[in-house]
Amino acid sequence: MRIAHSEHAHLVNEQSTNALLSATIGFLRRNKIPRQMVLDSVNRNYGVKRSASNIRQYRRLVRSYEEMGMVMATWFASPRFLDQESRPAPLTLNGGRKSIAALVRASRVSISPATAIELMRRSPSVKILASKNVVALRPEFVLPNFEIPRAALVIERYLDTLSRNSSPKKKRTILLLERNCHVPEVNLRNIKPILRDIKGRGSAFIKAVDGDVEGSRTRGTRPRRVGEMSVHIFAWTRHSRSRKSSTRKS
Repeated sequence: MRIAHSEHAHLVNEQSTNALLSATIGFLRRNKIPRQMVLDSVNRNYGVKRSASNIRQYRRLVRSYEEMGMVMATWFASPRFLDQESRPAPLTLNGGRKSIAALVRASRVSISPATAIELMRRSPSVKILASKNVVALRPEFVLPNFEIPRAALVIERYLDTLSRNSSPKKKRTILLLERNCHVPEVNLRNIKPILRDIKGRGSAFIKAVDGDVEGSRTRGTRPRRVGEMSVHIFAWTRHSRSRKSSTRKS
């Protein structure tokens, strides 16, 4: 029996919705988010009046997190904050040319030096010494127990990308990049060199485009049309049960 196109599309959408919700709820459960909190969030989003205060607070937190990435990138790239061996120089918590305050100003971000220091105290990307000097340990800014906000950031923007690419309002609209390469069965023991290569190439790509993206930041008079732009790269693997070959008895 053949299934009508509309019925098939409805079935696919229903199953895709189940898969999307199942993956999201599974992620939240693994991160010990209470069931009632998930249900309350769903009810609020489907309610007639949705409160925007929590969303604004989330966006402020994410903006601070992203801008700390810019601060770390400046620390690792600007000659002003490098030592003689081109490594990030230790910075002071107090004022001066080699201070966190000077680094924040040079990064041209909206967060305050006090906020940057507060986030640095919680991050394994830096180390605050007994001398009150701050040492950079890695160029990426990370925070412990920040998986859920990071996931929300990536998923929200990925879904926006899908929507924009599937229904461009104007013919001149530039389609955003959304590609993937996938192998359904791979020996996970043999892919470490490939993953290292992907990480190295991805890091090099981000470093190459970071200057161009940063150069597009609005300065001075705010233009009529203003928005956001970001690039996310990730690779994933998943463990699955190997298929055992079956033997038939004659």
